[in-house]
Amino acid sequence: MSIEKNLDLLTNKYKNFLIGFSGGLDSTVLLYELNKLTKKKKIHIRAIHVNHNINYVSKKWEKHCKKICKKLKINLIIKKINLRNIKHNIEHKSRKKRYYLFKKSLLKNEILLTAHHKNDQCESILLSIKRGSGLTGLSGIQKYIKINNQIIIRPLLNINKNKIIKYAKINKLIWINDISNFNNNYDRNFLRLLIIPKILKKWPFFLNNIIRCSNICQKQENLLNKLLNKKFKKIISYKKSINLKYLFNSDKEEIFFLIRKWLKINNKKMLSKKLTILLWNNILKLKNKNNKQILNFKNFSIYIYKKLIYIVNTIKKIKNKKIIWNINKKTFNLPNNIGYLYTTTNSKNKQNLVRKPYKYENIYVKFNIKNNIKILLNKKITMKKIWQKYKVLPWERKITPIIFYNKKAILSPNLFITKDGNPNNLPSWNINIKKFNH
Repeated sequence: MSIEKNLDLLTNKYKNFLIGFSGGLDSTVLLYELNKLTKKKKIHIRAIHVNHNINYVSKKWEKHCKKICKKLKINLIIKKINLRNIKHNIEHKSRKKRYYLFKKSLLKNEILLTAHHKNDQCESILLSIKRGSGLTGLSGIQKYIKINNQIIIRPLLNINKNKIIKYAKINKLIWINDISNFNNNYDRNFLRLLIIPKILKKWPFFLNNIIRCSNICQKQENLLNKLLNKKFKKIISYKKSINLKYLFNSDKEEIFFLIRKWLKINNKKMLSKKLTILLWNNILKLKNKNNKQILNFKNFSIYIYKKLIYIVNTIKKIKNKKIIWNINKKTFNLPNNIGYLYTTTNSKNKQNLVRKPYKYENIYVKFNIKNNIKILLNKKITMKKIWQKYKVLPWERKITPIIFYNKKAILSPNLFITKDGNPNNLPSWNINIKKFNH
């Protein structure tokens, strides 16, 4: 199928697009052809360029993208990241940061488009084979992905690179040639420049067969998901934890598949088979223990607690000290990127409705409270019993804020209000919390 036909079909279904625009050949072709369809198909397009600040020409690429978008009258978003201090896994880390910025910039009902093509798919699958991946890796790049109501589509994924080059030359397009693409130290470049050309010379049909392999693996992966979906729903418990009782009744290969699926729904990187085996062996060792860390990674840990296993994001410990909140400011940032507190005057929401502080009362936040407090309509009880009553997990207790007026505990947002925080027909407000992925 041609590039034009692919994008024509795409714009029959969707009308608002954000294009990942590097300024290179592939994204330039995607941008140019979609722009041609704006009037004919009544679509709206924006572009986003991420300046990685990798080398001295990064600023030049940014200017080039601005110039192209200005000429085509396309709204361009510029985002910057700094990769200069990253020494390992540069490709993976830059991709992760880039997609984070893409998703953050998406408007409601807008589809993210990237210009991956058939040759990219071939490289990705060969890299998965090199890593010893299973069905997920051999499925390669997905043409359509939906995460949290955000859609990513790669409309050129079934298009050969040669077609893209031909299209660009016929339409006399100008694009950036990234010199780092000729550095064989990168695995992807090594395949692209040295290995794949030799394969295609020997087997010209190889790219088509790679796509066929990808499609077969995707279908088998989907079938496995359907077959195990009912069981997976059974094993998932409180806060996306795994119920060990159901897991122990599965065979080993099924267990490993369910664990990988569990990591995926928690947005964590897939573990190698070696690490998956280590994780399962640690679960078996500690299955009768309570609140034990099973495995620790850079950004998260896996815990066992009351026959459930949890994924816990790594957060620095917060010292038990007062953090003053300026009452004149409506929002208050919590430490260690936990989230922020904010106030509203919506009296309909009773959950976090407390009395306003008196003039002589300072408002501050504390963590890791040890002493007893009085919950609304209850006697004074220990913090441990409060946490248990409201099902706050042990590692969450250390990062759960409690708001004080002077020495009086008032509330912990979305959990409890104390006797001293009871509005009692006094001037009142809501103190709410917005958490960041914890």
